[in-house]
Amino acid sequence: MTSGLAERRRAQSLTLFLIAGALVVTAAVTLGIESRGLTSGSSASGPVVPGLEETISGAQRITVTSAEATYRIERTQQGWAMRDRDDYPVLSSRLAQLTEGLENLRYERRMTSDASKHERLGVTDPREGGRGILVQVEDGRGALLVNLILGVETSGTYVRRPDDEQTWAVEGELPPLRDAASWMDLQPVNIQADRLARVEVMPAEGRAYVLARDSAEQPWRIASPALATLAQSTVTATAERLTQLTPVDVRTAPAIQGAPRARVRATTFDGVTIDAELIPSDNRLWVKLVARAAPEQEAAALEINNRSAAWAYALSEMEVEALAPPLSRLVPNAQ
Repeated sequence: MTSGLAERRRAQSLTLFLIAGALVVTAAVTLGIESRGLTSGSSASGPVVPGLEETISGAQRITVTSAEATYRIERTQQGWAMRDRDDYPVLSSRLAQLTEGLENLRYERRMTSDASKHERLGVTDPREGGRGILVQVEDGRGALLVNLILGVETSGTYVRRPDDEQTWAVEGELPPLRDAASWMDLQPVNIQADRLARVEVMPAEGRAYVLARDSAEQPWRIASPALATLAQSTVTATAERLTQLTPVDVRTAPAIQGAPRARVRATTFDGVTIDAELIPSDNRLWVKLVARAAPEQEAAALEINNRSAAWAYALSEMEVEALAPPLSRLVPNAQ
């Protein structure tokens, strides 16, 4: 009986040994396959988009899709323009940055082909709610010259193609792509703040007021109503805000209609007056500008109108509050 028990134990030990050996062999084979795949991927180099230098001249359309914004840039008879922003001109410098960045984008190392790990690398498809940035460049026939999902993370830049799970770490510099406004020169009033002499503010709430100064060297004051303020910096910032606007979007002026929520009128020392209206539309606040002047300053007013009068510029809530704040913001307890 004892010898029989010993035999069974030896048989069990042998079976366990064989199973363990099989597992080791299987693990070794799997590790070898993964190691070969990683080694081959790690040694990869060269451009992410081969031959782009030769084909990019035929580009006709650029589409950028992200969780923050989707925008389309196209080549028009007047040059490259933001198509879904009523053909507002695009900065040539930003186009050059994108072109150079895509041409110089190089593979660095292979990452993962596991779709469940795409989120951590930022390459999930934005068309499906992901946080990647889809960049597509088409030629005049609609053929895709570039079709990439980019993950721009603090740990690096990653890329994959929309129809491929394989992700790569890449090296290269690309311009910011999530902000459509960064592609356009959205500075409605291109004049120096020291030209302003008088600013009338009609805010959405409370009474109207006037800020003024006698010369560019003098501090701004509340000229009407006659109130003292301890916040001189706030008065100065309000008076000069019109020259420092940073819009977040743009449309043609006729596309934005409605009753103004607030108004600002700025007058320069040389007699140019700029009227700004803040109009709510499409759940945003837009500013529309028109300049006018006496005949001797008509050219200066025309320069402003040629730049801005045809457009409406979307402002953030913070920007609106800074441009036309209530008087109580400048003078506590003022009505």
